[in-house]
Amino acid sequence: IGLQGPPGPVYSFARKDPRMMLPARRIQERMGKRFFALHPQIPCRLYELQVSEHTYRAICRRVEAMYEEKELYHYNLLGTVAAFFQVGSWKRSHHYFCSQFVAELLVDSGAAELPRPPALSRPEDFRTMAKVQQVFQGRVGTLARWAA
Repeated sequence: IGLQGPPGPVYSFARKDPRMMLPARRIQERMGKRFFALHPQIPCRLYELQVSEHTYRAICRRVEAMYEEKELYHYNLLGTVAAFFQVGSWKRSHHYFCSQFVAELLVDSGAAELPRPPALSRPEDFRTMAKVQQVFQGRVGTLARWAA
């Protein structure tokens, strides 16, 4: 999730080392850096969701709190398997995978309703949200240049 538009940082739960899938953790990165710089040909889409100032501030506070207490948060590898197969919910305190993290932020803040609980969410769930608009489709490397 990006809170300052494409030039700003994006927050996620993903690979610790941009060259390896695991280990993973809570991360902050920018377009054109780290993973994005190593893999500029990966296809991507960027979506925008308009929210109220109150909702935006609530999401920002939650993200800031999570990054201040970064040692508490971990990657939810078991949750990714459960979400992939849509079986059960491996909701564990302070453990997230990327779409779970974003879904929980949006649902808990009241910014959006999703078709599945956050612990079972998939990236395609965000595409179908009410009021979401696609603002970019292309390669990650092109997005980095577009965002600059």
